[in-house]
Amino acid sequence: MTDYPVESGDRSWINFSQFMIRETAATEYGRQALRRRWTNLRALAERCSTSVTDGEINALLGKGREALDPEANDMKALVAYCVGKGIANGSELIAALRSDLDAEPMAFLAEHSGKSFGEKWAPAIAMYWLMNRGDRWRKMGAKEFYDIGWTPAGGYSEIRIELKASSEAPAFRFQQVRHPRLGGDQSGYDILLCLGVTASSLEWWVIPTSALDTMTNNGMTPADSIVIRKHHGKDAPIWSDVAGYRDEGWFSTDERCRNLLREYQVSSDELRQKLIDAFGQKMA
Repeated sequence: MTDYPVESGDRSWINFSQFMIRETAATEYGRQALRRRWTNLRALAERCSTSVTDGEINALLGKGREALDPEANDMKALVAYCVGKGIANGSELIAALRSDLDAEPMAFLAEHSGKSFGEKWAPAIAMYWLMNRGDRWRKMGAKEFYDIGWTPAGGYSEIRIELKASSEAPAFRFQQVRHPRLGGDQSGYDILLCLGVTASSLEWWVIPTSALDTMTNNGMTPADSIVIRKHHGKDAPIWSDVAGYRDEGWFSTDERCRNLLREYQVSSDELRQKLIDAFGQKMA
C-alpha cells in the first residue's frame, strides 16, 4: 500500500475514490489462469483502432493504446466509440463479446476465494460431467474422509471420491492429499479425482487408490517415479506409518509429473466412463 498521508480537510469520498483507483491500477485481475484472453474482442479492437488516432484514444480513455485492458472495459469502450463513428458494426461487438464469454466460462472464478472454488464450484463442475439421470450424488461433510459419494445408475456400488482442484496452470498444485485409509479401512475413498481449471479449459486425472502407494515417497519408491510428496520436506517418506497414515501430501503437474500421470489423465467427455472403469464394481 502506498504511503498516502493527507490533511484531514483533504479527505473526501471523491479523493478516496481516486486513491483507490491509483492503488488498484497495477493489481492484476484474479489468478492468471482465470483471466479471460478476450481473443475476439482484442482482434476487433485492434482492427477498429487502425482508424482511430492516438489522440482520440487518450481523450476517450485517458491512456495510450498500448495500455488498453479488456478487463477494464477499455477495448469494449473503444469499439463502441468506433461503432458510433461508423467504423464498426454494433453486431460485431455483440458477437465478439458473446464468443469470448462462451469460450472462457470459468473466468468468473477469479472473483471467488480458493475455499469457495474448492468447496462449492469444483464439486459442481464434477457433478455436471459425471451425473446422468438415475445416478445418486452425496456431497459429504467436512469431517468425512472423502468428499463425494457417487452411485452411477446401472447397478454400481457407490464410488467414494476424494476431489482436489487447482487453478495454478499449467503446473496445477493439488494439496492435502490424504491416504485413503487415513480414517480406517471403512472410511476411505476409492478414487482420487484431480481437477485443473483455467478460464477456458478443464483437465482431469482419475487416480485409483491402488496406484497411490507407488506414487509416493514411502522409503522404497525410486525417486523418478515419485509424484506425491510430503508437505514439509519434499524428500521425507510419506505414509510410512502403516498403522496411522497420518501424513498428507501434495503434487504439482509439472512436465515430469504429467508424464508419470499420463495414463490417468482424461478429457471431460470421457470422465464418467473412465471413473466407472477405474472403480469397476457392481453390486451383487
